[in-house]
Amino acid sequence: MGLAMGGVNIIDIRRNNLNNSLAKDVTRGLDPKNGTQRSLPTLLLYNTEGLRLFEEITYLDEYYLTNAEIEVLTTHAVSIVERVPENSQLVELGSGNLRKVEILLNEFERTKKPVEYLALDVSLEELNRTFAELPSKSYQYVKCSGLLGTYDDALSWLKRSENRRKPTWVMSMGSSIGNFTRSEAAQFLGGFARTLGADDALLVGLDSCKDPQKVFRAYNDSKNVTREFYLNGLANANSILGFEAFKREDWDVAGIYDEVDGCHKAYYTPTRDVTIEAWSFTKGERIFFEQAFKYAEKEYQALWQQAGLTSTARFTSSTGDHNIHLLSSSPYILPTQPAEYAATLTPSLKEFEALWKLWDTVTTGMLPRNELLSKPINLRNALVFLPRAYSDVFRYAHY
Repeated sequence: MGLAMGGVNIIDIRRNNLNNSLAKDVTRGLDPKNGTQRSLPTLLLYNTEGLRLFEEITYLDEYYLTNAEIEVLTTHAVSIVERVPENSQLVELGSGNLRKVEILLNEFERTKKPVEYLALDVSLEELNRTFAELPSKSYQYVKCSGLLGTYDDALSWLKRSENRRKPTWVMSMGSSIGNFTRSEAAQFLGGFARTLGADDALLVGLDSCKDPQKVFRAYNDSKNVTREFYLNGLANANSILGFEAFKREDWDVAGIYDEVDGCHKAYYTPTRDVTIEAWSFTKGERIFFEQAFKYAEKEYQALWQQAGLTSTARFTSSTGDHNIHLLSSSPYILPTQPAEYAATLTPSLKEFEALWKLWDTVTTGMLPRNELLSKPINLRNALVFLPRAYSDVFRYAHY
């Protein structure tokens, strides 16, 4: 169903009533099985008021992630845009404020490359507001649309063939992947990886900062904007449940950076013993609701492998602790054990086919088309014209 708002078409892709789903998640989280820790769903944070507060957070100096990503996009916009095929569709998961993606959209306009940008958000009000702030009416080469729904709705929408008639780039900015556990992140990205075709890609912003104080301050700012953002999640829970289950004066927020896991975790804590219908909470008890995992190089390389993705480019901030990764679906997962990759003296036909799929990925996916014509040596392009003998390439591809 299309909802035309302010000249931008908003497509309602919701499969379920979000509030009903959240109400069930709240009940399950507060009455966990097998003695696991109580929790509340992170999605409670992102109602209309929550999205407004989060946007305010992104302008705080302590919340370094946004400025780092803006720097990366500004520095590397030309390189990113030149890799996007003409007439592609760019689907941004959890678009929020559009000031970051606007950097790329302006570059598409400058280079006169036609694309369609689709912003996914759970709030119709926020889609209308943020598109109103984007100069989309002046765009000649960028067509803008909105998708109203969740990540799961977007994945389901992309699986339908009628929505995949163009090359598709799925974008996840702001290190949103960090809100999943590492295994959940691999499963999440893997779902999108399995929908990607030869001309498709994932563009993922990921925070690699492991400075405990810097990370802690990003989620526990001196102006308490993040605290208000978190407490609004409880107000949203009240709205969804239909009664004032969580009284503001009874609850506070606690944030902790776990150096071992490389993760900031946030909890609701009752300031006194509290009883809500059948649920009893002890003063100081922790109710988990949000996490933000940080990824060192070994950790994001492991994530790509587990998700079935291949890194084709990485765009890095000046500090080196924030990256935007360009990823494609792996044509072939390279074995890592000698018993697998050196099982016989000569490669099989299947292994040769896999090798050439990798070669195609390098020459048509990892290199921009204009670089295929460059000559790093006087006569020939080393990558295209000087491949080693088949057996050498196959052997060294494993290292």
